[in-house]
Amino acid sequence: MASIDVNAGPQPDDAVSVFERHRSELRRQRLGMNILFIGAFLLALGLSIWVSRFYPDRLAAGLPRIFEYFGTIMPDLQFDVLFEGRGADGRAVPGSLTYWYSDFNVYIRLIVETIFMALTATILGATAAFLLCFPASRNLAPNSFIYIVSRRFMEICRGVPEILYALVFVFAIGIGPLAGVLAIAIHSAGALGKLFSEVNENASMRPVEGIRGVGGNWFEEIRYGVVPQVMPNFVSYTLLRFEINVRASSIVGFVGAGGIGAELNRVISLYSDDRVVAVLLLVVITVTLIDLLSEQMRTHFIGRENLQ
Repeated sequence: MASIDVNAGPQPDDAVSVFERHRSELRRQRLGMNILFIGAFLLALGLSIWVSRFYPDRLAAGLPRIFEYFGTIMPDLQFDVLFEGRGADGRAVPGSLTYWYSDFNVYIRLIVETIFMALTATILGATAAFLLCFPASRNLAPNSFIYIVSRRFMEICRGVPEILYALVFVFAIGIGPLAGVLAIAIHSAGALGKLFSEVNENASMRPVEGIRGVGGNWFEEIRYGVVPQVMPNFVSYTLLRFEINVRASSIVGFVGAGGIGAELNRVISLYSDDRVVAVLLLVVITVTLIDLLSEQMRTHFIGRENLQ
């Protein structure tokens, strides 16, 4: 019977030695890749600073001018007449809030129009994204061709800014909110589709495999195996997109696509600086209110217990 030398060290070809060599090789490869990535990142950062001329002296010299600009566009409000209403002749008193917001009804009508534009565009965009995200998910696509086509299509949708889409639609169908809605909906479909597909790729595949094992088809796998898992995240991303689309609806109005942006473009063109602040203040308040409402809706859909 052959004896085993317990005092001998590990042999070059035993399992432990092979495992240690393989682990050391992986660590060297990972270290090399980390050094490569850090070097590429620092190079890209340096080029970005050089191209954008993001130099501390320029930033320090320019920051005070920002406050000077805000000083020039602030309204000339006077405390003694701040809450004065219109006089017998229907004219507002200069220095009062009524004078500053003399076009308040117009602003509110355009703000409401902007919200409805964003709501319609979000619904259309989210619906398209919902349909596109499943074939655009690596783990759910029926085949690689459909996966690649779906991915490239969503990249085209979100790769072009909303304002360029708005310019095209204004040229094609004329000035008005419809052009803005279509432009924002296309961009939302691309952006939300990417987020939705990433959520799908992180979903557990066990329910899908179970449905497939009992003879379910692709649609049944998606309907019963994936959608119940990912729907709370879909709702959360859609509400966030709605908030973003309210701001986007304010921008596309600059090219005639409706909303409060058209009024903002008008007051800027007329050098009515105090009116610019009045419109921007309403936009900020609107976005804040939508954010608070979205938070409540998100809590309702996801469940307060899942946020703790």
